[in-house]
Amino acid sequence: MTNIDEKIKQDISKQAQELDELMQSDDGLISYLKVGFSSKFAWLVKMGYALAIVLSIIMIYCGIKFFNAPAQEQLFWGVCLIISFNAQVATKLWVFMHTNRNHLAKEIRLLELRLGNRN
Repeated sequence: MTNIDEKIKQDISKQAQELDELMQSDDGLISYLKVGFSSKFAWLVKMGYALAIVLSIIMIYCGIKFFNAPAQEQLFWGVCLIISFNAQVATKLWVFMHTNRNHLAKEIRLLELRLGNRN
């Protein structure tokens, strides 16, 4: 019984060390965002970033117009501001979801390689 307990303790400590190594290999946000450009749909991610920039400009423009508009036009510019904000958020969410999918696929491939090396 103690032999099995010792083996379990060794396996748990080995797994803890591997997890610590994985946690320390974090390269940061910039390298994480670069993963989105390393797929076959990199052109789509670039278009997503460009669309997010255009929508940011539109949102800033609508915000300025909203605060400087007379009372009769504030409703129009307020609605335009909200719509442009929602469109920008949706675009950024799509870009980050695509990047996360690519990052997850990369991590799964690395895990498969690590598991393949053990056998």
